[in-house]
Amino acid sequence: MGKWGFVGLLFLLWSLLAAAKLTDLADPPDWSRLDSFQKSISKQEFLRQLNEVYCPRKSWWSPWIEIEENRARIRKKAGSDDWYDLQFLESNESSNFSNSRFQISGSKILIDPGHIGGEFSEMEGRHFVLGDDEPVKEGDLALSVALKLKSELQKKGAIVSLSREQNQPVTQKCPQDFKELAETWFSRMEWLQKLPEEERSKRIQKRQELYFYRVSEIMARSEIIRKSQPDLVLCIHLNAAPWPDPDNKSLVTRNDYHVLVNGCYMGGEVAYDNQRFEMIWRLVNRWADKERLIAEPMSQAFSKETGLPAFAYKGPNALKIGEVEGVWARNLLANRIYEAPVVFLEPYIANSGEVYQRIQGVNSDYHDTNEGQSGKSIVQEYVDAVLLGLEQADSQK
Repeated sequence: MGKWGFVGLLFLLWSLLAAAKLTDLADPPDWSRLDSFQKSISKQEFLRQLNEVYCPRKSWWSPWIEIEENRARIRKKAGSDDWYDLQFLESNESSNFSNSRFQISGSKILIDPGHIGGEFSEMEGRHFVLGDDEPVKEGDLALSVALKLKSELQKKGAIVSLSREQNQPVTQKCPQDFKELAETWFSRMEWLQKLPEEERSKRIQKRQELYFYRVSEIMARSEIIRKSQPDLVLCIHLNAAPWPDPDNKSLVTRNDYHVLVNGCYMGGEVAYDNQRFEMIWRLVNRWADKERLIAEPMSQAFSKETGLPAFAYKGPNALKIGEVEGVWARNLLANRIYEAPVVFLEPYIANSGEVYQRIQGVNSDYHDTNEGQSGKSIVQEYVDAVLLGLEQADSQK
C-alpha cells in the first residue's frame, strides 16, 4: 500500500471513530449484552413494539434499523457500517417470556423521588417563592410522598427501597467537575461566542450545573437500580405550568395529571448510539407491556382520587399509549437508563392556585395539613392514588 493509501485508510478509520455519536457523559454501548436475547422475540412483536411504543415513525428508525425476514440489523455506530444482528424467534417456537403480571406482595419496588431538593432546588429550577410564603421545592415534596408510600407498601408485603432518602445528591460529582465539558459544549455553540464575557461565564456555569443535577445525578441513581434489579421503579414528581409572565409570577388555573412510560424516541434521539441501544434493550426486555400494566390503572386511580382531568400532549415528543386517558410515552433520561420497568408520575400543577395552597401546608417533617376536595392532604392523596393504582394492577390476574 502506498503512502497516500495508508494515510487514506487512517483517515477513514479516524472518520468512523469520530462519527460515533453519544449523549453527554454516556459510555459507548456494549452491544454484546443483547446476545442473550437472540431468538427471543418474533419479527411481528419486534415491529409492534418499535412502531407502537418506541419509535412511531419509520422515517425516524429506518436509517438505523433494517428489518429482514429472520433478523433485525441495528447500526451500532453512527457513520459506520458495523451492524448488530438480532435474530428473530422462529415462528414455530414459543417465547421464553411469560405474560406480564404484577403482585404487590413480594415485589421489589424502588421509589425514585424526583430531583434533589433542599439547598439544590434553586439550581435545579424546581423552586419558586411567592411573597413571604414558604418556597415550593419539588424535590422536597417528592421525598415526602416517597417516604409515606414506602411505609404503606411495606405493610402490603412489598420489598421497598428508595433511590435517595434525604434532600442530598446521590452522585459523588459536583458542578465544578464538569467545567471542561461545559466549556467544550460552549465552544461548539457559535451563536454564543458573541456574548459578553460575563454572560458567557454564566452560561458555562449553568451548563456545569445541568450536567451535575440532571445527568450525573440520574446516572448515579441508575447504578443503584442496576444493582438492585427491582421489579418496578416509580418516579415521583409533581408537574408545573409555564408562568404567564416569568418576571411577575402569578398562579395559574390549570391543574391536571398524567402518567408516563418509556417510548417515543424521535429521529434525532435514535441517532445517538447509546439511546439507540437503550431503546432496543428496553424493547427486547418487554418492559413496555409491564409499564402499561401499571400505568393504566395508575392513571385511572389518579383520576378517581384527585378528580383532576388528564393532560394531553400535542407535540411529536410524546405518544398516546392505549385507550386510558393520561397515559403517554416519552423518552426521558430516567425512564430510559433505569434498567427496569419504569412508571413516571406527574400529577398536579404545583404553581396552580389550588395546589399551591395545599403545598403551603407541608411542613419540614414531610407531613401536611391543608386538605383538598377529597378531604385529604395533598401528600396523602398522592400516596393513596399510587396505592390504589398498584392494587388495581395487582387484581388484574
